[in-house]
Amino acid sequence: MQRQLKKGYVEFSSEILQDWIDSGVSYIKLVEVEMVAPYSAFELIPNSEIPEEGEMIHNIHSEDISELLEGMELVKFLVHEVYLEEEEEV
Repeated sequence: MQRQLKKGYVEFSSEILQDWIDSGVSYIKLVEVEMVAPYSAFELIPNSEIPEEGEMIHNIHSEDISELLEGMELVKFLVHEVYLEEEEEV
């Protein structure tokens, strides 16, 4: 079950990661999202194309992405529901 944390967003999960891998996503971009202090949040944006250079772009199979599943108390990793629409059609 996906947990909604901010309007239109759910918390990143292993199910979302697996769905993206199964859909052919290669890279994930992290973008900081404005949250109420003391929380920090990052939106994960899937992209099946090779991205431009950037610090916040990671290969979907990298350790950096799998570590996001471990969670942190004051940092949340979110996925906007627009990136989940394809999952619902399956």
